[in-house]
Amino acid sequence: MQLTIYATLCAIFATAAVAQDFSGSGQIFVINSTDFSTATPDLSIGCLDARGSFSESNCATFTKLGAYPNTLSTSVGNCSFTDSTQPANTDNPYGSHSYAYHCRPSFAATVTDSFYTIKGLKYPFLCHGDINCFYDIKNVPTSNVTMPAWEYLWGSQQTSIPAGHTQVMFYWQKTA
Repeated sequence: MQLTIYATLCAIFATAAVAQDFSGSGQIFVINSTDFSTATPDLSIGCLDARGSFSESNCATFTKLGAYPNTLSTSVGNCSFTDSTQPANTDNPYGSHSYAYHCRPSFAATVTDSFYTIKGLKYPFLCHGDINCFYDIKNVPTSNVTMPAWEYLWGSQQTSIPAGHTQVMFYWQKTA
């Protein structure tokens, strides 16, 4: 009986460890959920492409740098929310300096561009900054169209997602 319980617990912890593996290479899927307890990969409404844009199905492979600053890159280059060449989220009062996630060759990513996961969650949902695990999209892309994805920002002037936008989560699906 004790052996069975021990084996079951080991299997649970082994599964949790695999589910939280945020290393190497993977794809980032956009999950239409605002609840960690019910969010699953099945709720995916698209993914991020090689330029960091939200795409219906053109999913890029991202590689996590194994050392400081632990940022992500694609075949296009380093990725960031701080690239001022990208559209700002002007529908949010705090969005004038919140730029769409973007990857480009000439961009030098810093530690502020890194993602992380929170242990204990069922899936590796990507968080950014100070426990910011949600993102903001204005439209769901169709066919060959891509859309920007921003950090979810809130405060006293914007207590929820802007009208007409959708609050989403990023899910890391490890590929290598």
